[in-house]
Amino acid sequence: METKANKTTTQRPYKRQAKNLIIHRPMQREFSFMLIALFMVASAAVAWVIHQTIRDAAFGGAFTFGKVNPSEILYDVSYSIIIRVTLVLILTLIIIGAYGVVFLHRVAGPIYRLRQTLLRVNRGEMPQDIKLREGDFFHDMAHDVNIVLKRLRSEQDKISELKVKLSDFQKSTLPEDVRQKAEDMKEVLDSFSKI
Repeated sequence: METKANKTTTQRPYKRQAKNLIIHRPMQREFSFMLIALFMVASAAVAWVIHQTIRDAAFGGAFTFGKVNPSEILYDVSYSIIIRVTLVLILTLIIIGAYGVVFLHRVAGPIYRLRQTLLRVNRGEMPQDIKLREGDFFHDMAHDVNIVLKRLRSEQDKISELKVKLSDFQKSTLPEDVRQKAEDMKEVLDSFSKI
Protein backbone atom coordinates (compact mmCIF):
# COMPACT_ATOMS: atom_id res chain seq x y z
CA MET A 1 0.00 0.00 0.00
CA GLU A 2 1.46 3.34 -1.05
CA THR A 3 1.48 6.28 1.25
CA LYS A 4 -0.06 9.55 0.24
CA ALA A 5 3.38 11.18 -0.12
CA ASN A 6 4.56 8.44 -2.52
CA LYS A 7 1.41 8.82 -4.63
CA THR A 8 1.97 12.54 -5.14
CA THR A 9 5.60 12.10 -6.15
CA THR A 10 4.87 9.38 -8.71
CA GLN A 11 1.98 11.14 -10.41
CA ARG A 12 2.55 13.40 -13.39
CA PRO A 13 2.07 17.11 -12.85
CA TYR A 14 -0.32 17.13 -15.82
CA LYS A 15 -2.60 14.70 -17.61
CA ARG A 16 -2.37 14.27 -21.35
CA GLN A 17 -5.67 14.87 -23.07
CA ALA A 18 -6.73 14.14 -26.63
CA LYS A 19 -6.99 17.86 -27.41
CA ASN A 20 -3.31 18.28 -26.44
CA LEU A 21 -2.07 15.84 -29.10
CA ILE A 22 -1.93 18.61 -31.67
CA ILE A 23 0.28 21.33 -30.24
CA HIS A 24 1.48 23.13 -33.35
CA ARG A 25 -0.94 22.21 -36.15
CA PRO A 26 1.03 23.44 -39.23
CA MET A 27 4.23 21.70 -38.11
CA GLN A 28 2.56 18.42 -37.22
CA ARG A 29 0.42 18.46 -40.37
CA GLU A 30 3.42 18.96 -42.65
CA PHE A 31 5.54 16.34 -40.91
CA SER A 32 2.73 13.75 -40.91
CA PHE A 33 1.83 14.44 -44.54
CA MET A 34 5.42 14.08 -45.70
CA LEU A 35 5.99 10.84 -43.79
CA ILE A 36 2.78 9.33 -45.14
CA ALA A 37 3.67 10.46 -48.67
CA LEU A 38 7.19 9.01 -48.39
CA PHE A 39 5.87 5.69 -47.09
CA MET A 40 3.29 5.57 -49.89
CA VAL A 41 6.00 6.18 -52.50
CA ALA A 42 8.17 3.50 -50.87
CA SER A 43 5.28 1.02 -50.87
CA ALA A 44 4.56 1.74 -54.54
CA ALA A 45 8.25 1.31 -55.36
CA VAL A 46 8.38 -2.02 -53.51
CA ALA A 47 5.24 -3.24 -55.33
CA TRP A 48 6.69 -2.17 -58.68
CA VAL A 49 10.01 -3.93 -57.96
CA ILE A 50 8.23 -7.15 -56.98
CA HIS A 51 5.99 -6.97 -60.05
CA GLN A 52 8.91 -6.34 -62.42
CA THR A 53 11.02 -9.10 -60.89
CA ILE A 54 8.23 -11.68 -61.20
CA ARG A 55 7.33 -10.49 -64.73
CA ASP A 56 10.96 -10.74 -65.85
CA ALA A 57 11.21 -14.26 -64.44
CA ALA A 58 7.91 -15.41 -65.93
CA PHE A 59 8.30 -13.90 -69.40
CA GLY A 60 12.01 -14.36 -69.91
CA GLY A 61 13.44 -10.93 -69.21
CA ALA A 62 16.33 -11.86 -66.95
CA PHE A 63 15.54 -15.56 -66.60
CA THR A 64 14.50 -18.28 -69.06
CA PHE A 65 12.47 -21.33 -68.11
CA GLY A 66 14.03 -23.63 -70.72
CA LYS A 67 17.54 -23.73 -69.24
CA VAL A 68 16.87 -24.13 -65.48
CA ASN A 69 14.42 -26.01 -63.32
CA PRO A 70 11.47 -24.21 -61.60
CA SER A 71 12.93 -24.45 -58.06
CA GLU A 72 16.05 -22.59 -59.20
CA ILE A 73 13.84 -19.94 -60.81
CA LEU A 74 11.87 -19.50 -57.56
CA TYR A 75 15.13 -19.23 -55.61
CA ASP A 76 16.52 -16.65 -58.06
CA VAL A 77 13.24 -14.66 -58.02
CA SER A 78 13.09 -14.70 -54.21
CA TYR A 79 16.72 -13.60 -53.99
CA SER A 80 16.16 -10.81 -56.55
CA ILE A 81 13.04 -9.62 -54.73
CA ILE A 82 14.84 -9.53 -51.37
CA ILE A 83 17.81 -7.60 -52.80
CA ARG A 84 15.71 -5.12 -54.77
CA VAL A 85 13.18 -4.49 -51.99
CA THR A 86 16.03 -4.04 -49.49
CA LEU A 87 17.67 -1.46 -51.77
CA VAL A 88 14.35 0.40 -52.18
CA LEU A 89 13.81 0.43 -48.40
CA ILE A 90 17.38 1.61 -47.72
CA LEU A 91 16.90 4.44 -50.23
CA THR A 92 13.58 5.32 -48.57
CA LEU A 93 15.22 5.40 -45.13
CA ILE A 94 17.96 7.70 -46.44
CA ILE A 95 15.36 10.07 -47.92
CA ILE A 96 13.26 10.03 -44.74
CA GLY A 97 16.39 10.61 -42.63
CA ALA A 98 17.44 13.57 -44.78
CA TYR A 99 13.92 15.02 -44.64
CA GLY A 100 13.84 14.51 -40.85
CA VAL A 101 17.12 16.40 -40.41
CA VAL A 102 15.94 19.33 -42.56
CA PHE A 103 12.54 19.39 -40.87
CA LEU A 104 14.00 19.26 -37.36
CA HIS A 105 16.34 22.15 -38.20
CA ARG A 106 13.24 24.20 -38.97
CA VAL A 107 11.97 23.35 -35.47
CA ALA A 108 15.16 23.18 -33.41
CA GLY A 109 16.69 26.37 -34.87
CA PRO A 110 13.90 28.67 -33.64
CA ILE A 111 13.76 26.94 -30.26
CA TYR A 112 17.53 27.38 -29.89
CA ARG A 113 17.29 31.10 -30.79
CA LEU A 114 14.37 31.61 -28.38
CA ARG A 115 16.28 29.88 -25.57
CA GLN A 116 19.47 31.87 -26.19
CA THR A 117 17.49 35.12 -26.17
CA LEU A 118 15.77 34.23 -22.89
CA LEU A 119 19.11 33.24 -21.32
CA ARG A 120 20.61 36.60 -22.32
CA VAL A 121 17.63 38.46 -20.83
CA ASN A 122 18.00 36.37 -17.67
CA ARG A 123 21.68 37.44 -17.42
CA GLY A 124 20.59 41.08 -17.57
CA GLU A 125 21.56 41.69 -21.20
CA MET A 126 19.25 43.20 -23.76
CA PRO A 127 19.49 41.08 -26.93
CA GLN A 128 18.45 42.06 -30.44
CA ASP A 129 15.11 40.94 -31.84
CA ILE A 130 14.81 37.29 -32.83
CA LYS A 131 15.02 36.76 -36.58
CA LEU A 132 13.91 33.44 -38.05
CA ARG A 133 14.39 32.01 -41.51
CA GLU A 134 11.41 32.07 -43.85
CA GLY A 135 10.69 28.31 -43.64
CA ASP A 136 11.12 28.05 -39.87
CA PHE A 137 8.27 27.33 -37.49
CA PHE A 138 7.32 29.40 -34.41
CA HIS A 139 7.29 32.81 -36.12
CA ASP A 140 4.33 33.77 -33.93
CA MET A 141 6.26 32.91 -30.76
CA ALA A 142 9.31 34.87 -31.94
CA HIS A 143 7.02 37.84 -32.66
CA ASP A 144 5.60 37.61 -29.11
CA VAL A 145 9.09 37.47 -27.58
CA ASN A 146 10.15 40.44 -29.73
CA ILE A 147 7.20 42.42 -28.33
CA VAL A 148 8.34 41.57 -24.79
CA LEU A 149 11.91 42.63 -25.67
CA LYS A 150 10.60 45.91 -27.06
CA ARG A 151 8.69 46.52 -23.84
CA LEU A 152 11.79 45.70 -21.76
CA ARG A 153 13.91 48.10 -23.83
CA SER A 154 11.29 50.80 -23.33
CA GLU A 155 11.28 50.22 -19.58
CA GLN A 156 15.09 50.26 -19.51
CA ASP A 157 15.05 53.62 -21.31
CA LYS A 158 12.52 55.02 -18.83
CA ILE A 159 14.62 53.81 -15.89
CA SER A 160 17.74 55.41 -17.39
CA GLU A 161 15.84 58.66 -17.88
CA LEU A 162 14.60 58.53 -14.28
CA LYS A 163 18.17 57.98 -13.03
CA VAL A 164 19.40 61.02 -14.92
CA LYS A 165 16.57 63.17 -13.57
CA LEU A 166 17.17 61.85 -10.07
CA SER A 167 20.90 62.64 -10.31
CA ASP A 168 20.08 66.14 -11.48
CA PHE A 169 17.63 66.48 -8.59
CA GLN A 170 20.29 65.34 -6.11
CA LYS A 171 22.72 67.99 -7.34
CA SER A 172 20.39 70.74 -6.21
CA THR A 173 20.54 71.99 -2.63
CA LEU A 174 18.33 69.66 -0.63
CA PRO A 175 17.82 68.84 3.03
CA GLU A 176 19.63 65.68 4.16
CA ASP A 177 16.45 63.59 4.59
CA VAL A 178 15.30 64.39 1.01
CA ARG A 179 18.79 63.63 -0.32
CA GLN A 180 18.70 60.24 1.49
CA LYS A 181 15.28 59.42 0.04
CA ALA A 182 16.56 60.32 -3.42
CA GLU A 183 19.56 58.01 -2.88
CA ASP A 184 17.21 55.21 -1.81
CA MET A 185 15.12 55.77 -4.93
CA LYS A 186 18.26 55.62 -7.06
CA GLU A 187 19.21 52.26 -5.50
CA VAL A 188 15.75 50.91 -6.28
CA LEU A 189 16.11 52.07 -9.89
CA ASP A 190 19.55 50.45 -10.06
CA SER A 191 18.07 47.16 -8.84
CA PHE A 192 15.39 47.35 -11.58
CA SER A 193 17.96 47.93 -14.28
CA LYS A 194 19.86 44.78 -13.17
CA ILE A 195 16.80 42.54 -13.55
